[in-house]
Amino acid sequence: MRETMLIIRREFRERVASKSFLVGTLLFPLLMIALIFLPRLVGRGGTQWDLALVSEAPAGVTDIFERLLTAPPETDDANRYRLERVEAPIATARERLAPRLESEALDGYIALPADVLQTGTIVFRARKGVSFDVVRELRSAGTRAVQTERLRESGIDASAVAALVAPVKIDEARLTEGGEQRGGALSTFLTAYIVAFLIYIMTTLYGVAVMRSVLEEKTNRIAEVLMSTIRASALMAGKIIGVGSAAVVQVLIWVAITALVVNVSPRLGGGFSLPEPMLQALNVAPATGVLLFLYFLLGFFLYASIFAIVGAAVTSEQEAQSVQFLALIPMIAPMLFLETILNAPLGGVAIALGLIPFTSPVTMPMRMASTQIPALEVAISLTLLAIGIVAIAWVAGKVYRVGILSTGKRPSLAELVRWVRSA
Repeated sequence: MRETMLIIRREFRERVASKSFLVGTLLFPLLMIALIFLPRLVGRGGTQWDLALVSEAPAGVTDIFERLLTAPPETDDANRYRLERVEAPIATARERLAPRLESEALDGYIALPADVLQTGTIVFRARKGVSFDVVRELRSAGTRAVQTERLRESGIDASAVAALVAPVKIDEARLTEGGEQRGGALSTFLTAYIVAFLIYIMTTLYGVAVMRSVLEEKTNRIAEVLMSTIRASALMAGKIIGVGSAAVVQVLIWVAITALVVNVSPRLGGGFSLPEPMLQALNVAPATGVLLFLYFLLGFFLYASIFAIVGAAVTSEQEAQSVQFLALIPMIAPMLFLETILNAPLGGVAIALGLIPFTSPVTMPMRMASTQIPALEVAISLTLLAIGIVAIAWVAGKVYRVGILSTGKRPSLAELVRWVRSA
């Protein structure tokens, strides 16, 4: 135990004291904050559009269209339109407006044809790039204007029709032990995606760190000196736990920064307010948070042991890079079934992937983000994951003991089996 603690302290200090750890701990959350807030801040303030309106349509269509498009915007992000009516046939107006478009006196023109009630088509030409929002707003104004005029000609009250066809709203909430928990499909997806992404990234980064540490000591012959005084199993366990401790510290710092941002952003208001689905996604119950952290921790130990096997078996960094992808395939597999897991978190595929130790660290958090998983199933999943860690760690210790001192040709699968049997 004393030998293992020495290795744990050495691996922990080596990573926490490095500049890359400090930069990654601070830079990652800053980049995430920038990705969330910067587009909203930069995008604030809609674009002013100066357009000519050429209409051969019925007067009612033209008036409604102009009133809807030039109405004061509800938010600062909305586009603003200034329309200038041009009384001329559309073909003639195009020729008259061409010089003004070239001189940038106008941004474009809108033409309402005489048969707009039959064809439902309006013409829009612009001299600058058009965003999806502009097309959507023009389509919305044109649709409402044409539909209102069609209903008027049919002798039907437009407001009565609007009331009859008003869409149904869904007041959605999930029943939990603590009561109703608000959140829709978008917040569920965000929760599952954030958790799965964090577990995958942290396990990959720090698992690869274990592999490279083993490989470095093997290629530099440092392991021969260490193993003269420390048992191979203690050396490997110290590496995994020491590197894992550094990962835990980094994750806890990220969680603290996230909690601070979530608490402060509503007070700042404006573009600094987080969207409601994201707030719901980050609102995780304490018990669920403990389980998510436990799956992250156990998943890391499992894959760190696998990476330790890779580091002890290969002979160079190039070989390690080609083999480590195969080790990550089971962790990537749940992401391929993301839609299936979210749509049917209690289905057969989700249950199977949640019980397999190699896929449960990513699958179970995604399932818990979608629905409440039975406690017995969670207990079985964690038990199988723990058994998987013990089994892989046992195999890793055997391979580590022989492979750490082996150089030259990369061993085949049959040779790895002989290493396990003979160690």
